[in-house]
Amino acid sequence: MRLTSLRSRLITWYITTGALVVLCFAALAGAVTGGMLAYEGREALLSAARQIPGLATAYPSRQRNTNAFDAYLMRRLAPLPVLTRTVPQSAPRFPLHRGDRHAFPAQNLVVRMLMEEIHPLDVAYDGSRTTIFVAPSFYGRSIEWYVILMLIVTVVVIVASWRMALVVAANSLDPLLRTTAALNRFGDGDFTPASVSTNDTSEVGELAQAYNRAVQQITRALEERSRASAELRQFVADAGHQLRTPLTVVIGYLSSMAARSPCVADPAQLAKMLGQSRRMKTLIDELIMLARLEHVAPLGETSFDVNDVVRELPQAFSAEDQRRLHVELDSGAVTIHAADTEFREALVAITDNAVKYGGDGPVTISVGRTGDECEIVVRDRGPGFSSEDFKSAFDRFYRGGASEGTSGTGLGLAIAAKVVARARGTIELRNLQGGGAGCVIRVPLLRSATALT
Repeated sequence: MRLTSLRSRLITWYITTGALVVLCFAALAGAVTGGMLAYEGREALLSAARQIPGLATAYPSRQRNTNAFDAYLMRRLAPLPVLTRTVPQSAPRFPLHRGDRHAFPAQNLVVRMLMEEIHPLDVAYDGSRTTIFVAPSFYGRSIEWYVILMLIVTVVVIVASWRMALVVAANSLDPLLRTTAALNRFGDGDFTPASVSTNDTSEVGELAQAYNRAVQQITRALEERSRASAELRQFVADAGHQLRTPLTVVIGYLSSMAARSPCVADPAQLAKMLGQSRRMKTLIDELIMLARLEHVAPLGETSFDVNDVVRELPQAFSAEDQRRLHVELDSGAVTIHAADTEFREALVAITDNAVKYGGDGPVTISVGRTGDECEIVVRDRGPGFSSEDFKSAFDRFYRGGASEGTSGTGLGLAIAAKVVARARGTIELRNLQGGGAGCVIRVPLLRSATALT
């Protein structure tokens, strides 16, 4: 369950509970109000019934007009909430009984229900009969006040429930939300230690405390891993430097022996030893460079035109390989900010990879622009990349199936990827339509140069 959904459900539960409380209160208040109205209505009828005979005796006219007499009674009985209907005693009874909707005009359902709970009283005197009943306006005013009260109670309870839900959600879910956010950071690769502080003793609090313990363990493991990795890089760098000097001496002696008369040594064996020595020296140089790229800041970052670097790129290869290289430069300056020496080595490594695995076809290095980025594409006419190559090509010492029979260390693309990443760029491999492979490098252009273009 997502935490936002959990928070929403918690708020909904509190508001629903508040609504149920309002309904219960409304039912209770309605029952109490109805009982009070019934009691007051009956008391008003009894009080009026006691007064009517005396008021009839004191009526100034002998000839009673029923309408005038009822008006007289209502004036004298005020403020009792009653109405009267006076008829001769021999007249039929006034048709006010339970369920009669025609006794009073246009009263709402609630008023009619309340009026039916209190039966009218008949008072007989001097040949007349007066029927007394509770005035509908008495119920109407009471219902209005009841509705106003319930509206106030509803608003107060719902707002209180909502505020309470927010407080409870914040107190109960805040550790869970912070724990989830921290785990998401871990999932995104941000291993910065961040503990979750909480005083909650519930299951959520226990989860936060368990997360804090896990963070401590992960932090220690990451520190140990970083320390071990630094020690390994330092070892590679130190060992490389220590091995490079004697290996250079060995290569020198082997080269000297190969230059002498064939009778001194077997030329084939010397050539094999010399080739393996040079391969080992190349491997050591690349390991030292890779170690430097991983824990040393870029060397001498400066602004330079990529066209100049690519134009000089063929000079790093033999005359035979230079004939296969084709350079396509951009018409304008393509300026980036990076370590030019590292960047040149990365392009040499990528181009060397294309020369080795591109068969006998041409290799093209082109420079262009894509939006605010410099784009360098190295294309060959070789067999292209396999699915395994796409997954592992930038791993150290990885050599694809097409590398059989070719020399190499498997570190060239790994070094290139590190250099491009340090230049805040991206590197991508792709298979080209019609055959061949391509390596695309994109590096942000220098802002001032972008503005000028």
